[in-house]
Amino acid sequence: MSRPPWAIRSLRVRLLKNLMLAIVLVWASWFGCQAIQMSRTQSGHWDTMMRAIGQQILRSVSPTMAEVKARDAVRMPPEVTAMQENLSYQIWHRDGHAVLKSAGSPDVPFTPLQFDTPDWLGRSEAGGKVWRVYTITDADRSVQVQVAKCQDMLDAEMALWFNGSILVAVALIALFGTVSWLTICMTMAPVKRLRDALARRKPLDMRPVPSAELPQELRPLVDGFNTVLGQLDTALRAERHFLADAAHELRTPLAVLTAQARLVQSAGTLEESRAAIEPLVSGIERASRLTEQLLDSARLDATTDAPAHAAAALHEVVSLVVHDFAAMARQQRQRLLLDTEPCALPVDVNTVGMLLRNLIDNAHRYGGEGARIQVQCRRVQVDGRWCVALGVRDDGPGVPAAERQRIFDRFYRVPGTAGRGSGIGLSLVARIAELHGARLDVGDGLDARGFGITLVFVAHPVEAPADCGDSGPAPLGAVAPA
Repeated sequence: MSRPPWAIRSLRVRLLKNLMLAIVLVWASWFGCQAIQMSRTQSGHWDTMMRAIGQQILRSVSPTMAEVKARDAVRMPPEVTAMQENLSYQIWHRDGHAVLKSAGSPDVPFTPLQFDTPDWLGRSEAGGKVWRVYTITDADRSVQVQVAKCQDMLDAEMALWFNGSILVAVALIALFGTVSWLTICMTMAPVKRLRDALARRKPLDMRPVPSAELPQELRPLVDGFNTVLGQLDTALRAERHFLADAAHELRTPLAVLTAQARLVQSAGTLEESRAAIEPLVSGIERASRLTEQLLDSARLDATTDAPAHAAAALHEVVSLVVHDFAAMARQQRQRLLLDTEPCALPVDVNTVGMLLRNLIDNAHRYGGEGARIQVQCRRVQVDGRWCVALGVRDDGPGVPAAERQRIFDRFYRVPGTAGRGSGIGLSLVARIAELHGARLDVGDGLDARGFGITLVFVAHPVEAPADCGDSGPAPLGAVAPA
């Protein structure tokens, strides 16, 4: 799935972006709550102040003063700077004339005169402006004091606080972003050094990547990378070893073929030519078999997991492969014994056929002249489950018990064996068994002689045979030869 072009690929930028986004969201939530609280606090502050000033002015008004008409305001001395008027007030007599008012107050009351109300707080419009007004009337209902503050001034104070808070917040967020970016860059510095070290490495350098200086969160990633490097190093070493062994194994038969071909060229008679051609043909067949096994080994090494397959009649595959070896067995006066029952498994027919050919070829090659070779395909009970078992046994010289586990190593041949093999066949058998999740058992062959290999497909349980008894079937090794 392709990533959109606007997707951020840098880990540092993504960390900074998410961190700054979280900070801005938290600050915005806090600022909204503060703005609401500030607005309420400011209104309450001025309301309290207007109440106090209004009551103080009312207590300062004398009865004789209430009869005086309003006059022009006294002028300030020129040496004194006049301060901004934050509050305005008016004193009104019951007959409707203004006793006293502050400079800048409108000529009309801030709010219509109502002497029946002791005090009142609210908004009103006067002189083309909106005012926040507090009125208080004396006990005789003859004098009323009105204290007001222009709503525009309240809004201006709120805007000043708002703009100042925004500027401070932007400066703090910018400072926090800069510090965060420098911190992130310092934290990611070991990753950059690791990248530079990997860039300077030579090809096929499989040494583990040092992770001591890396952050703890990145160590599992590097450890996994080192594990993959170790696996690659093991695979490369095995491949080099395989190529070296394959070159060595091919060099010998090719040298023999060259020598035998020269013998054919130097033969003086037809009988000498025929005598020289027979080992030449045998050498060609051996080289061809070795090449085929090397190719099979390379193909299996390139396979990681066995794909899913439809159920195949395994007993039919066994019969076909045994039939292919019938002619070779007759040449050695060997007897091929077939013991099968209908068995269907979801396996790869080609690789299972390759496995069976290698097992029968191994028994044919090392069993000796006149040997008996038994091939079985039957259901057996393993750990309470029924599974299909494929076995090949002979009554030849066998394999010493100490060597039975090493015979599955590539290019390994048991010392002292008479036949000439490549040492690849049984390694292919082990690899095919691994791909199918099967278990390999080795032991004695027929009549407690020779050698036998049993492949049990434990990963694919099957139904029990219809004629199975309470005690279960006899082990494969105990089945009498046909």
